[in-house]
Amino acid sequence: MRYLILLITLLILTCVAQAQEPLSADQYSQRGIARFEKNDLEGAIADFSRVIEMNGKDQEFCYYFRGLAHYRKGNPNQAIDDLSKAIAIKGDPRFLDDRGNLLARQGELDRAIADLSKAIEVSPQFAKAYGDRGLVQVMRGDVAAAELDFKKCFELDRSLEHQFRTAAQQLKQRAVARLENAKPADVEITKFSWAEVPSKELVAASSGAIAVTTTAVSPTGTRVLADPNAKGESSPNDILNPSGITATAPRTSSEKGREFIDYKFTISMMNIGNKTIVGVKWAYFFDPKDAAREGMSYLFSTKTNIAPGKEKALSELLSRTGSKSPIKLPIKQNRAGFNERAAILALEYADGTTWVSR
Repeated sequence: MRYLILLITLLILTCVAQAQEPLSADQYSQRGIARFEKNDLEGAIADFSRVIEMNGKDQEFCYYFRGLAHYRKGNPNQAIDDLSKAIAIKGDPRFLDDRGNLLARQGELDRAIADLSKAIEVSPQFAKAYGDRGLVQVMRGDVAAAELDFKKCFELDRSLEHQFRTAAQQLKQRAVARLENAKPADVEITKFSWAEVPSKELVAASSGAIAVTTTAVSPTGTRVLADPNAKGESSPNDILNPSGITATAPRTSSEKGREFIDYKFTISMMNIGNKTIVGVKWAYFFDPKDAAREGMSYLFSTKTNIAPGKEKALSELLSRTGSKSPIKLPIKQNRAGFNERAAILALEYADGTTWVSR
């Protein structure tokens, strides 16, 4: 891109310009770039400001780099203001992408989507803009739209998949953590479990695994399965494998009909309220007893119908089918090393009302 070529050219010329105090706008630009690269942010801001005052050429790049320097200094509002000035001069897709990311960090998700969509409109082959828009869609809770953007991003640049999959998992993890703070008063979790089950057909995953940090057992209606008094406890002789997880090889369409293992997660709920429940958002957690091991969690949304006074078991299947990146999954032998728990994150009622954990 042009600004990268400009950056390289200015860096080459910097060696000449550093020997003396700048006299021209070009020399201030050269020194500003050099200072920016050395993380001398105050100096870079001063030099780019001087170029702007002198009405030097390529001012959009001066606003752009000055905005990035403001961002590195922890001044996002000033950064957004400078990027906006750069965009007013030239609607470069990178300028739009970076401003979109800054807006998303500030919680202005609609404006972020608008910027990222404009970047894609200007440069349809700009893979990173699709990935960044996918992350904003995750923040908005629009998983379907996010997956479409990620798919397009990875088609254009496969090397970005790990980066964006990891970032999406972290966003989902924080979303689950925010939701898992309260228990609905009209629902009681009576039991929960998971099992490896044979499958002879391809089954789409309800949710990918979300890496979670080690936390204490939630008091919100959950149970530690490692407790001998808990229901569904596994054998104390189960052995934890070195990694703590397993991942079956991905299946292809040519393998359809062969025997595979899927993962069935089940939660049983008693409706102790006075309204019929028609939808449940819930999560299943594996909190490692060893702080050095990574935890896992799985998020599900299940349609159901649970009348007042009734109990019902909700089940979801999880597999790696269709995933081009590894999904971490549990195995029977490793459950002794984890505290397992389940939590209700949101409820939909037949009368149109909802409950969401805050």
